[in-house]
This record gives sequence, C-alpha cells and structure tokens, in this order.
Amino acid sequence: MKNKIKEKWAKGEAVSNAWISIPNAWTAEIMASVGYDVMTIDAQHGLAADLANILPMLQAIEGSGTVPFVRLPDNNPAFIMRMLDAGVVGLICPMLEGVEDTAAFIKAAKYYPKGNRSLGPTRSNVVYGENYAKEANDFTITLAMIETPEALKNIRNIAKIPDLDGFYVGPWDLSMSLGYEKLADFQDPSFLKILKEILDVANEHNLVTGIHAATPENARFFADMGYKFVTMINDSSALKTIAKSTLANFEGSGKNGELGAY
Repeated sequence: MKNKIKEKWAKGEAVSNAWISIPNAWTAEIMASVGYDVMTIDAQHGLAADLANILPMLQAIEGSGTVPFVRLPDNNPAFIMRMLDAGVVGLICPMLEGVEDTAAFIKAAKYYPKGNRSLGPTRSNVVYGENYAKEANDFTITLAMIETPEALKNIRNIAKIPDLDGFYVGPWDLSMSLGYEKLADFQDPSFLKILKEILDVANEHNLVTGIHAATPENARFFADMGYKFVTMINDSSALKTIAKSTLANFEGSGKNGELGAY
C-alpha cells in the first residue's frame, strides 16, 4: 500500500488539509472533488461524531484521491480502532499532555508488536486490500495535538514516543491556555516563537508538524516556515462566509446590477 501523504512528506512537501465539520456525505463529496491532499473529519467539535455519520462521508471521499483523516473526540481506544477499521488513514488526537496518554494513543492505533489494536479491519480490507493488516502499522498516520501548557512542557519527551508521526498544533486552545488575550495571534512575536519551537522539536526527532492555520494565507506562511500539514479551510466557516458575501453583494447592488453567468 502506498501512502501519498507520507510520500509527500518524504520529499519535504507540505500537505493541504480541509477541515470537515458538516455531517453530510454530499458536502464531503463536494469538498473532496476540489483536490485537497487531506480532508479531516472533526469528530471532536464537528457534528459528525459517530460512525453512522462518518462512514457515508468516508465513502463519499473514496476515489477522489483525497486522504481521509479524523480528529478524534478523545483518546478512546475503541473509537480509534473503529475509525481505522472504517478506512481512516490519519488520526489527530486532542488534549494529549504527556508521554503516558500519547503512548496509549499510539498503542491503540498500531497492531502487535507495536500496539494492541484489535484485528478486524472490516472496511479497510475492502478499500486497501487483503494485505492491509500486514502493512497498516506503516500505512496509518498518528498526530498528537499540542494545545496545552502541559503538552508544551512535555513536548520533547512526547517526541521520543515510537511510531508517532508528528504534532498538530491547535493555536486557539494553545494561546488561550497560555493566557494570551488575543487568541491565535500569528502576528504576536512571542506566540510565533512558541510555534517555531514546536517545529524545531519536531524536526530534531524527524517528525512532521501540522497546524490549524484557518486561511490559505496563514497556511502558506506556515508551510514556508516548515510546517508540513496545513489546514486552510473549514467547510462550515466557508459556507457561512460565502453566504454572507452573496447576500451583501445582492443588497449592495441596488437596481443597477449586471447579469452574470451561473
């Protein structure tokens, strides 16, 4: 099995990620058709919180060339295994703070001898082939979220955990928990220094670093800095933004608007 995300990382390339919070296969299919490298279904704060919602979304993404990730709701071994069995390739685990809980996350995501993932890749066998279980430990991707002062304090030890692929920075939670008045202020030199330090630790241990950049401009900034997994759009936010813009354009056009093609 080839993992095109790991192949891009091996070449030093950044990966584009779309954040998916709408629990709907149709919107997932639309987003997948655009061509993002990865689409991450948010099972923590998004509205697709269980397999009944997530499975049709994975099926809608299949065949697009976009690789499916899930941001887990928590560090729950049963949910981790269920997502992998359903065909998820990458897992982002929130609220990790130290070696013990991060190691438990990795253990649940990997088959013996690297972990204790239970054998039963129901859909993954269909999507990735009958040899899936033999190659899954190298095929799947594990990212630990760095979003608390404890995680930041323990980051060097977290980075040493075998089979961890990298970090994913949650800048809103991280800045809030560190006491910043303005959240995720990418213009603040002291906060940017922290983000650079996280990147440096990852690089020292041959790990990738991702970040919730929110906009394409921020994503480009962080990709140029060295981040290799950049989230640049949220489907819910994008839908609201374009809906507001469309209404504002209509209301501001008066009676002299020009006809345009659909």
